[in-house]
Amino acid sequence: MKLYKWILAGGFLLVFIGLIVYSIVNVWDYKSLVLIALGLVGIVYSLIKLDIRNILKDRRFLYGGNALLVALLVIAIVGLLDFFLARHTIRVDTTSNKQFSLSDQTIKVLKNLKKDVKVLAFVKDINKGPVEDLLTEYSHVSKRFKWELIDPDEKPAIARRHRVREYGNLVVMCEDREEQISRAEEEDLTNAIIKVTREERKKVYFAAGHGEGSIEDDDRYGYSRAKEAIKEQNYDVKEIILAEKDSIPADASVIVVPGPKKELFEHEKEILKNYIEAGGSVLFMLDPRPSVGLEDFLKDYGIKVGDDIVIDASGLGRLFGAGPDIPIVATYGDHAIVKDLGNYMTFFPGVRSVRKDENNSDFKLDVVELAKTGSQSYSVKNFEDMYKTGKIKITKDDEKGPIPIAVAVTKDVSNNKDKRREKARIVVVGDSDFASNAYFANQANGDLFMNMISWLLADEDLISIRPKSPDIRTVNMTPAQLKSVFWLTVIILPAISFGIGVLVYIRRR
Repeated sequence: MKLYKWILAGGFLLVFIGLIVYSIVNVWDYKSLVLIALGLVGIVYSLIKLDIRNILKDRRFLYGGNALLVALLVIAIVGLLDFFLARHTIRVDTTSNKQFSLSDQTIKVLKNLKKDVKVLAFVKDINKGPVEDLLTEYSHVSKRFKWELIDPDEKPAIARRHRVREYGNLVVMCEDREEQISRAEEEDLTNAIIKVTREERKKVYFAAGHGEGSIEDDDRYGYSRAKEAIKEQNYDVKEIILAEKDSIPADASVIVVPGPKKELFEHEKEILKNYIEAGGSVLFMLDPRPSVGLEDFLKDYGIKVGDDIVIDASGLGRLFGAGPDIPIVATYGDHAIVKDLGNYMTFFPGVRSVRKDENNSDFKLDVVELAKTGSQSYSVKNFEDMYKTGKIKITKDDEKGPIPIAVAVTKDVSNNKDKRREKARIVVVGDSDFASNAYFANQANGDLFMNMISWLLADEDLISIRPKSPDIRTVNMTPAQLKSVFWLTVIILPAISFGIGVLVYIRRR
């Protein structure tokens, strides 16, 4: 009888070992199959010899069977709970900068997917954790987002087909399009999804020839960072000299006028006007004097550009290393461009007032003020002395804030026979530096600029707060602090625990 019990135990052990072998190699090879087969034969043979009816009547078997049944029920309940939670997840991100939450833009892009998107992540098992976590977050937002982890060493044919050369590369596919990125970062992945799902490649032109900052310049006054941000949204970016053109190119979706230092020629103003009247979109970024304000040109569109400079006297800017001539904006209007910026600040170094012209009664115009400075700001009109002396002098004639510094205009041009769109769109900002390389990454400056571009392009689904790189936070300690931590954690606390244990032992003795 004992022999058959040993055979029964050995049979279960062989089956268990066979399952372990399968889990390691992930293939039903002859080793695992032979072990499981021998185990099952031993189990059946021993049960026959032991007389299964007597076993079922045995009290110990009944007690053990009850315990096993309860264990199986618990496992089943836990499995069902896991199955349910896998499809109805509850997530809470407790990090200060929401490092593990997807950005507004990513969520908006995923929810607006009209086609299936699949991502192939070529990673080794040892490095797959962060990649798998990120892709899982994406798939929870949209059922159209699919993903797969692939070890390029185990499946080299797939890696060669997609021309993958490095571990960690991701291939984003939609129908016959694919985009490859080198890292599993939210910003790169979302931009790749936008590229493979967008049918039309729109063009954004930056005007040049009047002292404007260039999209090719990497210095603090250039717009190379803005250019890269626009290209990441799958748009083309080029410079254009309006004086050389008879009209705005037919493929122009947006014209950006980035802070001209000299007055535009009448011919340039005329082709800009014709472009707007045909349903075009223009972003004007206009600095205070001595730069050009285009006051007369923009007055026809219900926009009043002030001959002033806005000063922030609250002192809030000092917390961020900004002086009074760099107002901080945290108040925004009721418009699609700024609807997601409510909890974010933007910086405008050297900005003039731009507001709705209340005297303009053109019913075809819809003018909305986008951003206003704080209540302790002032519109300083006589600011030449400030440039000379560096000192700010506020007089009773200077308007106290809030001061509007940006507007968005929609004009109905449906009666125009040569229209591009039914409505023309214009955005005017009293500063060009807020989108320059020096300030593009400050707070929400880049988001505001890109939201303006997206709205002018009529791509409202891309208006949002974009992914940010995760903060790298380090703890720097002096040698004395390091020694204190060592003594506290390695010596003192363990010694206290040991001492308490010795006292308890002595008392019990």
